[in-house]
Amino acid sequence: MAWLMSVGVFLLLCVLLGLVLPNPPPSRWRRGLQRSTSRLTARLHRQPAAAPDPFDTLRLQTRLGSVSTKIRSVESTPHVYARAHRLMALEAAYDDLLDEACRLAGCPGEPGGERSEAKRWQEEQELAARGWTW
Repeated sequence: MAWLMSVGVFLLLCVLLGLVLPNPPPSRWRRGLQRSTSRLTARLHRQPAAAPDPFDTLRLQTRLGSVSTKIRSVESTPHVYARAHRLMALEAAYDDLLDEACRLAGCPGEPGGERSEAKRWQEEQELAARGWTW
């Protein structure tokens, strides 16, 4: 309670001193105070994140669909030159697209990291729950 009383007395003295002194504080003090308050307000009032562009979402869904179609065609064709290499490259591209889609859709989880069928399935389910189709 005593600290509250001391803050009140300090503010009262500041107001009285402002009334008694005819000159405002020097301009460099005002500029410094203005800079510090603008920095503080910028920290407190951050702009909300903009909603993702629907055309970016559509492009990403289209790319996911084309890569998944290529993966299915490589898996179903038995005599493809460098099949394992193509399949690994296509799956890596698909995983990167899934990470980007999860970031756009706001899915929980960390991007990148260890890749597995379980993580891929989980990301696909999260996107499907949010209405994504490809």
